[in-house]
Amino acid sequence: MAEKVMFLEKSKKNFTRKLDWSYLFLLSTAYLSSSINMQGIQSLMPFIQEEFMISRSQAGLYSSAFFLTATAIAIFSGSFVDKIGAKTGMLIGVFSVGGMMIFHGLAPVYPVLLLLAFFAGLGFSIITPSVNKAVIESSTEKNRALSMGVMQSGGGIGSFVGASLLPVFAAAYSWRLAIIVAGAVAVFVGLFIKIKLPDKRAKQKLNEQKQVSFFRQFKKMLKNKKLLLVCSLGVVFGASIGSIPAHYTLFLTTDLKFSPAIAGLFLGILQIGGIFGRPFWGWLSDSWHGGKRRRTFLWLIMTITITGLLFSFLVWRLSDFVILIALFSFVLGTVGMGWMGLFFTVVGERANPGMTGIATGFSLIFIRIGVMFAPPLFGLIADIFDHYNYSWLTLTIFTFIFGILFYWLEGKSLVAEEYKQ
Repeated sequence: MAEKVMFLEKSKKNFTRKLDWSYLFLLSTAYLSSSINMQGIQSLMPFIQEEFMISRSQAGLYSSAFFLTATAIAIFSGSFVDKIGAKTGMLIGVFSVGGMMIFHGLAPVYPVLLLLAFFAGLGFSIITPSVNKAVIESSTEKNRALSMGVMQSGGGIGSFVGASLLPVFAAAYSWRLAIIVAGAVAVFVGLFIKIKLPDKRAKQKLNEQKQVSFFRQFKKMLKNKKLLLVCSLGVVFGASIGSIPAHYTLFLTTDLKFSPAIAGLFLGILQIGGIFGRPFWGWLSDSWHGGKRRRTFLWLIMTITITGLLFSFLVWRLSDFVILIALFSFVLGTVGMGWMGLFFTVVGERANPGMTGIATGFSLIFIRIGVMFAPPLFGLIADIFDHYNYSWLTLTIFTFIFGILFYWLEGKSLVAEEYKQ
């Protein structure tokens, strides 16, 4: 036991010393600004639902509209990032999201809001390949998952700010003004990135990558079976990250009878859990599990399953215990929103050299399939039964089945590799 403690302390010191904190901070601002807008608009759904008189399933369509274009062009945007570089990709994405969100505040009817979400997804599709590519190219194998988690935590911070402050701002003024301010923040962050962020990729390597055709990249990627396997797990994670924030404030206001402002605060606590979870799962994989990603994925799937069962059968009975609801919100965020650093690290590690962008884009297709289809179904089940109990249960069963299937197939793949050797 003493040896284990000494190992963890030594690992922690090594990770802390080797992390490029200033560079990771600058990368995280791209996620921060986009998440303020993306998760912020989710927390404003009770206000939007009241103004436009829409159902819970219609509210879930917003996430689907946002990620529809992002999914359709995910591979192309990833390949595009491989050619233009991480910094340029971040600038295009952040400015696009910020500009579209400013127009959100002027939408006269809900269908226009869905149309604007459709275009905002175009810009958002470029941000993730850009920041992931920057981390993979600048980190070492020993601290890669932790570095990715630290950078991805910027998204969690942005989600917390958007989810906790925008509803309060909307209650005092209006949801329209709240989202216009959030969009303006993204534009400001884009200017900050342009001035401060160094481009660590050599121009020679960037020019070489420009000569590789998209179809050649795509064909090479499809031959990578280990990459395809981990990408497929993205459907499960996409279902969680799509359904939970899209419906969490509605779950708290309709099933637990909290006010929209308090529900937004709990959504913020959920996002704090996500902030903690992203570096935590990366540290767990790098340090405690010695880089064995498969074992960490199993822990993650099991904790998501247990938490989902608690929300299905217990949490809705505890509405009088506010502190417990806050605690459950934090845990749900840690397991349901904190997986991204670990997942994208594995995608980057399994990608061929120079193809981190397109591999990330490919993995995003699977994630966004879950993001697009799960929220409306999650809301539809709640509309049918007039509560969210079976929505939580359905998501939990789906996660458990596909998570265990991944773990089994991954094990077979490892055995096959050992047999060949």
